[in-house]
Amino acid sequence: MTELTAADAKGFVYEPVRGPKRKIEFEPRWDGGFERVEAVWNGCQWRVTGREVLTTMRRI
Repeated sequence: MTELTAADAKGFVYEPVRGPKRKIEFEPRWDGGFERVEAVWNGCQWRVTGREVLTTMRRI
């Protein structure tokens, strides 16, 4: 498995059976890692619900 580059890391939106849409994005950082950002759709805009710094990511 290869590690992802900043060009590969985007994110995705998903809709659970119950509740609003959610999204997860992977933002590149200055140190070569990524930041995972979770958000939920409130009907008007995305509200960030969590962030986490990742040291590596790879495609599975």
